[in-house]
Amino acid sequence: MKDSIIIYVSSYNNYDMLEEVALKNINTEGFEFINVDDNSFPEEVEKGRSICKKYGIEFLQNKSTGVQMATQTLVDFINKNRPKCKWIICFQHDNWPLSKNFFTNLNKMIKNQTINDYGCIGFNVLDNGKNTKKNSVEKFKKGLLPRGMLGHRHLSYLSSKHRWISPSHNDNMSIHYHKFHQNKYAFIIDIPTWAVTGWNIEKWNKVIEPTTDFNFLFWAPDLIMQFAKNNIPTLSITNLYIENCQSIKGKYNIPVNLTHAIKKNNKKYSQENYGKHHKNWIKRWGWDFENPAKTFPKVKNQYKNTLINKLWEHNCSSDAPYKIIEL
Repeated sequence: MKDSIIIYVSSYNNYDMLEEVALKNINTEGFEFINVDDNSFPEEVEKGRSICKKYGIEFLQNKSTGVQMATQTLVDFINKNRPKCKWIICFQHDNWPLSKNFFTNLNKMIKNQTINDYGCIGFNVLDNGKNTKKNSVEKFKKGLLPRGMLGHRHLSYLSSKHRWISPSHNDNMSIHYHKFHQNKYAFIIDIPTWAVTGWNIEKWNKVIEPTTDFNFLFWAPDLIMQFAKNNIPTLSITNLYIENCQSIKGKYNIPVNLTHAIKKNNKKYSQENYGKHHKNWIKRWGWDFENPAKTFPKVKNQYKNTLINKLWEHNCSSDAPYKIIEL
């Protein structure tokens, strides 16, 4: 069953990080690792080919542009060449597993059909940045800091007041997380944080229509909206831990995030303009990702019989709307 999972990254002008960070920190434990190049500069493409050849990694080139299309490129490859693959796990270069036997545990869930009804899975992510205490990573590894960046609850409301709740605003989510802090639990949420995401190949083939509207920003929320529109739920697994260390990018002169790259007009790493893709989101879904309370009610009826509406109606100060499963 080990071939039921493929681990991959979508690389864009960051092959030094692939070799020196991702490949050193992501222990694939015998599972296949694939790189999809997303239109890197020619010299970076050659570097990427060389690194992948050195480590025995499959090197694919995006048929279009953006992470959604890179993922579709991988899915097409899998459909043709790896028919036994059930899930793909997408990493960014500055994220890696902290849980022991991360992929083996995932594989057991696939074999036991624990997660196979879900379109996307997310994990418990420690945002290891400048405000993180020195002992946080070790505590997180031991399961002593279970409230990580589980996701973006952009359609959730707290205390009967609709609001956008960001993973960085832990005070807003403390009531919600308090009910799900035990490591043995997993639960449905709106959007897992897209630092690391898992995608169900069967569900993807059934409903996903990738777009070039979102190169990186909004790429995962858009896919999860497609799943939710088709009543395919999302799951975050709280006892599988990921470290997210954006600060490591500084060593490679890579902006901490795309917003910084765009602001600094960094042509090498700013593939997109935030405003453009934000407008694409509004056009595609009818509501503003940053202001759902004001904009979603106007289009609510068109999602009446879907999970999108159910997610809007749930109250994250209560555990009632969530399906709890033991892993």
